[in-house]
Amino acid sequence: MPLPLRHAAPLAVLLATLTAAQAFPQDGLFYQGFSCPADGFEPGGERTASLAFPTLCLVEQCCDLSNPVNVRAMDQIFLYDGACTSEGTEFEARLLVGEASVDGLVVVINNNAYTYSRCEP
Repeated sequence: MPLPLRHAAPLAVLLATLTAAQAFPQDGLFYQGFSCPADGFEPGGERTASLAFPTLCLVEQCCDLSNPVNVRAMDQIFLYDGACTSEGTEFEARLLVGEASVDGLVVVINNNAYTYSRCEP
């Protein structure tokens, strides 16, 4: 028996919520490169990133990520719409964000690609 139309909207909202929640679960602090500096690092400094989903901060810019779209055949890689700010200026951006092959983060924004390792400061 087909699903009654009155149940379709709540089901669609539930599925959208699950998709967004599962889009990128790994919050943390990251350092640009393939390893963490031996002497630690200052969060928010040059070559650092922080992710407290849905907010991604890269050095002096932060973006609130929304509308995740999974990249076909690439697990844990998503395209997002970003409502971003940098030095007091607001702008919109399209970002590719995903897990790096070794515990980390890959970000592509404004035609620039960055690889970060998960680190503790």
